[in-house]
Amino acid sequence: MKATTNTTATNIVSREALEQAVVESGLWAGPRRHTHGFLLSPDVYPLTEPQYRQLVELGEDLEACLRGLGRMASFAADPKGYHSRAWGMLKRIFRTGIPELYREIQLSDPERLPRILKVDLMETADGSYRIAEVDGHNKHGLGYSTLAATLRRLVAPDAPVLPGAARVIAEQLAEDGRAELLLLYGDQERFYLPELEVLRSELAKHGVEARIASELECSVRNGTVLVDGHPGPRLWMDLPYLHQNAELGPRIAELYRDGGIDLLIPPKPFLGSKALLAVLRNDEQNPELEEILREYIPERHLLGIRRSIPETYVLRRKPRPVDGVALCRERPFVLKESISSGMKGTVFGDDPAFDQQLAAAGRSYYRFVLQEYVDGRARPFRYYSSEDGAALREADWFTRVTVHYALPRVADVIVTARQDKAVHGAPDCLQLGTVLPASAGS
Repeated sequence: MKATTNTTATNIVSREALEQAVVESGLWAGPRRHTHGFLLSPDVYPLTEPQYRQLVELGEDLEACLRGLGRMASFAADPKGYHSRAWGMLKRIFRTGIPELYREIQLSDPERLPRILKVDLMETADGSYRIAEVDGHNKHGLGYSTLAATLRRLVAPDAPVLPGAARVIAEQLAEDGRAELLLLYGDQERFYLPELEVLRSELAKHGVEARIASELECSVRNGTVLVDGHPGPRLWMDLPYLHQNAELGPRIAELYRDGGIDLLIPPKPFLGSKALLAVLRNDEQNPELEEILREYIPERHLLGIRRSIPETYVLRRKPRPVDGVALCRERPFVLKESISSGMKGTVFGDDPAFDQQLAAAGRSYYRFVLQEYVDGRARPFRYYSSEDGAALREADWFTRVTVHYALPRVADVIVTARQDKAVHGAPDCLQLGTVLPASAGS
């Protein structure tokens, strides 16, 4: 489908100016240009009034639904609770794919939500959004969101815009009387270090001193976390998965439970499970599950979020939710791992291995979901070709819209675009900043 031309008023910013901004951010320092490359574009992603209104309403719905799910997770884990079949299913879903370290601490303070939350959306042919993933556990993407905002300021300096994730985080810290933050990353997350550095630089502009540290640089001594042998900030962004420093995770978890450290994103990996999308939708029409959902989540927010979630089923050996093979003959579906990031663990219906993987997923319990395929909308954007850097070209691009929420507030939106429907960060993708409709103001 050929989309209408992007009519947002923008400057024709040269490739050199855009490239300089990325280089100055540090993302393309040295060999990083090759490992973290993407195509440059002199365009932005313009939100329409209905789209912005949907994002605002979605923030309100997410806040109510995630708070209700937190209470449900706590009750499901209570050995003194009522153990029906639906509650047993929920208990399994809240635990499946969650490392042992987090299974207990994710239930502490049930109603506490992430101070910054990432949601990945797909844009449909009519311009509305459907939820691909709610990521309530990690900080990935905050650096790219910050960089996209920098590029947007070059392209559309006078357009109304969202405040930005870094500014919102800084405002939250200021309200708490804090000005220091630790950005800890697991050794397996080294790829994300450049974008953490981008985020750190932007936070500094708003008065926040953010320290970046690998799990291998940290230790705990006498109830204090040491970074390279020196006491670190007591406020952390999150508690990432740690694989190389085996003793660190339990010590940090203990500190968190005892109030020795605090986290902007509490350690609740279950909030990122795609199985929860199936729970909220309840496409199996399980009457007991429906009763539980309506007890814990206000009806208007439950019905509201259902409008933004594609038809979704959590797979299990028995009782089978649906006949997945028959369902996929009727219309296209996508197989997704319940706990995964971005496009990892995602298999489309036209993949030669789809039938085999669907059969294997159906023999597992709660580790995969089957989600209705959303036929994404293609939009035209201009870009500087990697083959001829001076040439400005135009093509149709499929988009993945990532929204950062400070619930219920929309903090920022970044758009990743590819000419392939499997949209993810890659050397052939675009990273676009977003502008608001004129009626939204700044």
